[in-house]
Amino acid sequence: MKRRSFLAVAAMFAPRWARAQEVGPGIHELAKIVLPAKVAEKTADQFIQWIRDYKPGAEIASGYGNPRTQVTAPNPSTHYAGQLRALGSPITRGAVEAALASFDRIPQRPNGKHVAADLLSFFYSSADGEDSLYGLAIKRDDCRGLGNSTERPARLT
Repeated sequence: MKRRSFLAVAAMFAPRWARAQEVGPGIHELAKIVLPAKVAEKTADQFIQWIRDYKPGAEIASGYGNPRTQVTAPNPSTHYAGQLRALGSPITRGAVEAALASFDRIPQRPNGKHVAADLLSFFYSSADGEDSLYGLAIKRDDCRGLGNSTERPARLT
């Protein structure tokens, strides 16, 4: 590959990679405050990977009966670094509560209005988040098969 081609390709991926690198430590610190302790580290890593892999304008499922093609919004993580700085260092529960005071609900998907709300949205829209919310091993993304489909999900310990 020629140097010019390499630099052109690298320039496409550099902003996403750099943004994820910049906010990584703050996301981990924030996750320890807003998420259950046993999933905070794993969810923070998954959220950072999601930021890194986010593709604005990508087509998303429109749902049954909705003929319109829908696309993902611009990258919601563009303001995360500033929002994390505004929470202070170290991040405190009080700072997070103050930042989220104007929110009346967690967004359906991360939208960029605040990194803490987006992290909560990312977690609680996942299978692990759903299990944590209900206290049951629902495992919505795993196929249980017909043999035990009538059994209730086990309680989380």
